Amino acid sequence: MKVLILSGDYVEDYELFAPIKALEMLDIDVHVVCPDKKSGDIVRTAVHYFDGWQTHSENIGHPFELTHTFADIKLDEYAGLVVPGGRFPEYQRNDQRVLDIVKFFFDKNLPVAALCHGLQILAAAGVLKGRSCSAVHTCKLDVIAGGGTYVDFHMLSKNVHVDGNLVSAPAYPAIGVWMREFIKLLGFKVQFSS
Repeated sequence: MKVLILSGDYVEDYELFAPIKALEMLDIDVHVVCPDKKSGDIVRTAVHYFDGWQTHSENIGHPFELTHTFADIKLDEYAGLVVPGGRFPEYQRNDQRVLDIVKFFFDKNLPVAALCHGLQILAAAGVLKGRSCSAVHTCKLDVIAGGGTYVDFHMLSKNVHVDGNLVSAPAYPAIGVWMREFIKLLGFKVQFSS
């Protein structure tokens, strides 16, 4: 099974690395791509802190080496899509190629996990009409403008919202439950033996 993850410069560090590791743990082949970049190219990540100011602060995260070339992906090969947050959704929501990828997964009713600012891309793609989802509070108006109903969770909560094939959450503190619900939509059931 393969899962596609969208990324770009200043993707949120945790929101990129943690899903990769969760999916790899289940032996899922994870392909991370960025428009106009190829396998081996680096995207810069950012670490955002919610530290009491009027907005989050941002620090440089780990460099991430892309696993695959954007121009070479074949969407029919993927079982699901992950759209992390950070700053990259701000500019990639203007890239028609990215919007077409998102539309493909929704048209096929395949599992999509979007977190934090990642919902900006989904709103721009027009796939939120008639749906409900969560996102970081600063993206509430993006969700509403995109035709969606905003589910208001505290940004540091471990809450997740599922609407059909879409799994969403407000920010990185919810990564564990967000991935748990995405993995269920992929058809996995994790059990522990005694």
